[in-house]
Amino acid sequence: MLRIYKDDYGFHLIGKLFNTNINTTIYKTYPTAWTLGVRNLIPSGKRIIFCDYDMHLLEHIIPEIKYIQQKYHLSDFYILKSSQKPNGFHAICLDELTLKEMMKILQEMSCDEYFRLMPIKHDMHSWNLRSIRKAGSKAPKLIKIIKSPYQERKKSLAHYLYLKYHFGLKIPKPKNCDNNKKVFFIEYGTMNYIDIDKTKNLSHNQKI
Repeated sequence: MLRIYKDDYGFHLIGKLFNTNINTTIYKTYPTAWTLGVRNLIPSGKRIIFCDYDMHLLEHIIPEIKYIQQKYHLSDFYILKSSQKPNGFHAICLDELTLKEMMKILQEMSCDEYFRLMPIKHDMHSWNLRSIRKAGSKAPKLIKIIKSPYQERKKSLAHYLYLKYHFGLKIPKPKNCDNNKKVFFIEYGTMNYIDIDKTKNLSHNQKI
Protein backbone atom coordinates (compact mmCIF):
# COMPACT_ATOMS: atom_id res chain seq x y z
CA MET A 1 0.00 0.00 0.00
CA LEU A 2 1.28 3.47 -0.90
CA ARG A 3 0.72 6.65 1.09
CA ILE A 4 1.03 10.06 -0.56
CA TYR A 5 0.87 13.31 1.39
CA LYS A 6 2.06 16.90 1.24
CA ASP A 7 3.54 19.08 3.97
CA ASP A 8 5.78 22.15 4.23
CA TYR A 9 8.73 20.11 2.97
CA GLY A 10 7.16 18.83 -0.27
CA PHE A 11 5.30 15.78 -1.60
CA HIS A 12 6.03 12.40 -0.02
CA LEU A 13 5.39 8.90 -1.32
CA ILE A 14 5.91 6.09 1.20
CA GLY A 15 4.96 2.45 1.00
CA LYS A 16 5.81 -1.04 -0.17
CA LEU A 17 5.27 -2.58 -3.60
CA PHE A 18 5.75 -6.36 -3.54
CA ASN A 19 9.28 -6.77 -2.08
CA THR A 20 10.32 -3.18 -2.75
CA ASN A 21 10.19 -0.40 -0.16
CA ILE A 22 9.44 3.07 -1.56
CA ASN A 23 10.29 6.34 0.17
CA THR A 24 10.42 9.36 -2.13
CA THR A 25 10.24 13.11 -1.55
CA ILE A 26 9.71 15.77 -4.20
CA TYR A 27 10.47 19.32 -3.14
CA LYS A 28 11.61 22.67 -4.44
CA THR A 29 14.41 24.86 -3.08
CA TYR A 30 13.05 27.03 -0.27
CA PRO A 31 14.54 30.25 1.14
CA THR A 32 16.23 29.46 4.42
CA ALA A 33 17.36 31.31 7.54
CA TRP A 34 20.87 30.58 8.79
CA THR A 35 21.24 29.61 12.42
CA LEU A 36 23.29 27.48 14.80
CA GLY A 37 22.30 24.12 16.27
CA VAL A 38 23.68 21.71 18.85
CA ARG A 39 24.09 18.06 17.84
CA ASN A 40 23.10 15.04 19.91
CA LEU A 41 26.25 13.10 19.00
CA ILE A 42 28.83 12.12 21.66
CA PRO A 43 32.49 11.31 20.79
CA SER A 44 31.95 7.73 21.98
CA GLY A 45 29.53 7.27 19.06
CA LYS A 46 26.44 7.25 21.25
CA ARG A 47 23.65 9.83 21.20
CA ILE A 48 21.29 11.55 23.57
CA ILE A 49 17.59 12.04 22.91
CA PHE A 50 16.58 15.17 21.01
CA CYS A 51 12.93 15.70 20.14
CA ASP A 52 11.35 18.53 18.13
CA TYR A 53 7.60 19.03 18.54
CA ASP A 54 5.67 21.20 16.07
CA MET A 55 2.01 22.10 16.72
CA HIS A 56 1.80 20.13 19.97
CA LEU A 57 0.17 21.13 23.24
CA LEU A 58 2.48 20.99 26.24
CA GLU A 59 -0.20 19.19 28.25
CA HIS A 60 -0.01 16.35 25.70
CA ILE A 61 3.79 16.26 25.55
CA ILE A 62 4.27 15.92 29.32
CA PRO A 63 2.34 12.62 29.82
CA GLU A 64 3.99 11.18 26.69
CA ILE A 65 7.45 11.90 28.11
CA LYS A 66 6.53 10.52 31.53
CA TYR A 67 5.39 7.29 29.86
CA ILE A 68 8.67 7.06 27.92
CA GLN A 69 10.68 7.73 31.08
CA GLN A 70 8.93 4.90 32.90
CA LYS A 71 9.02 2.40 30.04
CA TYR A 72 12.71 2.86 29.21
CA HIS A 73 14.00 4.02 32.62
CA LEU A 74 15.12 7.36 31.21
CA SER A 75 16.27 10.25 33.36
CA ASP A 76 15.08 13.88 33.41
CA PHE A 77 13.78 15.60 30.27
CA TYR A 78 14.45 19.29 29.67
CA ILE A 79 11.65 21.09 27.80
CA LEU A 80 12.34 24.23 25.79
CA LYS A 81 9.98 26.62 24.03
CA SER A 82 11.44 26.51 20.53
CA SER A 83 10.37 30.04 19.43
CA GLN A 84 7.63 32.63 19.92
CA LYS A 85 5.35 30.63 17.63
CA PRO A 86 2.64 28.77 19.58
CA ASN A 87 2.88 25.08 20.42
CA GLY A 88 6.47 24.45 19.35
CA PHE A 89 8.82 22.71 21.80
CA HIS A 90 12.16 20.92 22.07
CA ALA A 91 12.82 18.05 24.49
CA ILE A 92 16.26 16.82 25.59
CA CYS A 93 17.28 13.83 27.71
CA LEU A 94 20.96 13.46 28.67
CA ASP A 95 21.03 9.63 28.76
CA GLU A 96 23.57 8.09 26.38
CA LEU A 97 22.04 5.58 23.96
CA THR A 98 23.07 3.64 20.90
CA LEU A 99 21.58 4.76 17.59
CA LYS A 100 19.32 1.69 17.59
CA GLU A 101 18.07 2.41 21.12
CA MET A 102 17.45 6.08 20.37
CA MET A 103 15.57 5.37 17.13
CA LYS A 104 13.36 2.82 18.89
CA ILE A 105 12.39 5.40 21.52
CA LEU A 106 11.79 8.17 18.96
CA GLN A 107 9.42 5.88 17.06
CA GLU A 108 7.16 5.88 20.13
CA MET A 109 7.19 9.66 20.46
CA SER A 110 5.00 12.10 18.55
CA CYS A 111 7.79 14.50 17.62
CA ASP A 112 7.92 15.93 14.10
CA GLU A 113 8.24 13.12 11.54
CA TYR A 114 10.66 15.09 9.37
CA PHE A 115 12.93 15.67 12.38
CA ARG A 116 12.76 12.00 13.37
CA LEU A 117 13.53 10.52 9.95
CA MET A 118 15.52 13.04 7.89
CA PRO A 119 18.92 12.58 9.64
CA ILE A 120 18.85 8.90 8.65
CA LYS A 121 19.19 9.94 4.98
CA HIS A 122 21.15 13.19 5.27
CA ASP A 123 23.49 14.66 7.91
CA MET A 124 25.35 11.52 9.04
CA HIS A 125 22.81 10.18 11.52
CA SER A 126 23.15 13.21 13.77
CA TRP A 127 20.14 15.11 15.07
CA ASN A 128 20.39 18.78 16.03
CA LEU A 129 18.26 21.41 17.76
CA ARG A 130 18.49 25.15 17.21
CA SER A 131 20.53 26.98 19.87
CA ILE A 132 20.15 30.64 18.92
CA ARG A 133 17.64 32.90 17.22
CA LYS A 134 17.06 32.97 13.49
CA ALA A 135 15.53 35.69 11.33
CA GLY A 136 12.30 36.81 12.99
CA SER A 137 12.31 33.93 15.47
CA LYS A 138 13.49 34.05 19.08
CA ALA A 139 16.04 31.68 20.56
CA PRO A 140 14.78 28.56 22.38
CA LYS A 141 14.12 29.01 26.11
CA LEU A 142 14.14 26.42 28.89
CA ILE A 143 10.67 26.31 30.46
CA LYS A 144 10.33 23.00 32.36
CA ILE A 145 12.22 19.98 33.67
CA ILE A 146 10.33 16.69 33.84
CA LYS A 147 11.99 14.86 36.72
CA SER A 148 12.52 11.11 36.78
CA PRO A 149 13.44 8.58 39.49
CA TYR A 150 15.55 6.66 36.95
CA GLN A 151 19.14 7.88 36.99
CA GLU A 152 21.13 4.70 36.34
CA ARG A 153 22.14 5.39 32.70
CA LYS A 154 25.38 7.14 31.79
CA LYS A 155 24.75 10.82 30.94
CA SER A 156 26.45 13.35 28.71
CA LEU A 157 28.38 15.86 30.83
CA ALA A 158 29.02 18.05 27.77
CA HIS A 159 25.31 18.46 27.04
CA TYR A 160 24.58 19.14 30.72
CA LEU A 161 27.19 21.94 30.66
CA TYR A 162 25.62 23.24 27.45
CA LEU A 163 22.22 23.45 29.17
CA LYS A 164 23.74 24.91 32.33
CA TYR A 165 25.66 27.76 30.73
CA HIS A 166 23.55 28.44 27.66
CA PHE A 167 20.17 28.41 29.42
CA GLY A 168 21.22 29.26 32.97
CA LEU A 169 20.30 25.84 34.37
CA LYS A 170 20.47 26.01 38.18
CA ILE A 171 20.42 22.41 39.35
CA PRO A 172 23.23 20.10 40.57
CA LYS A 173 25.13 18.01 38.04
CA PRO A 174 23.18 14.80 37.31
CA LYS A 175 24.41 11.49 38.67
CA ASN A 176 26.53 9.16 36.55
CA CYS A 177 27.88 11.67 34.02
CA ASP A 178 30.74 10.77 31.67
CA ASN A 179 33.97 12.81 31.57
CA ASN A 180 33.51 14.31 28.11
CA LYS A 181 33.24 18.09 27.78
CA LYS A 182 33.09 18.23 23.98
CA VAL A 183 29.81 19.13 22.29
CA PHE A 184 29.28 19.50 18.54
CA PHE A 185 27.54 22.42 16.83
CA ILE A 186 26.45 22.95 13.25
CA GLU A 187 25.59 26.04 11.21
CA TYR A 188 22.70 25.28 8.88
CA GLY A 189 19.86 26.74 6.86
CA THR A 190 16.36 26.13 8.20
CA MET A 191 12.98 26.97 6.71
CA ASN A 192 11.65 30.28 7.97
CA TYR A 193 8.41 32.14 7.32
CA ILE A 194 9.13 35.38 9.19
CA ASP A 195 11.21 38.21 7.66
CA ILE A 196 12.61 35.79 5.11
CA ASP A 197 13.97 38.60 2.89
CA LYS A 198 16.11 39.89 5.77
CA THR A 199 17.87 36.56 6.38
CA LYS A 200 21.67 36.76 6.62
CA ASN A 201 24.00 34.32 8.39
CA LEU A 202 22.90 35.36 11.87
CA SER A 203 25.02 32.76 13.62
CA HIS A 204 28.28 34.45 12.63
CA ASN A 205 27.82 37.18 15.23
CA GLN A 206 26.03 35.23 17.95
CA LYS A 207 27.57 34.03 21.21
CA ILE A 208 26.59 30.76 22.84
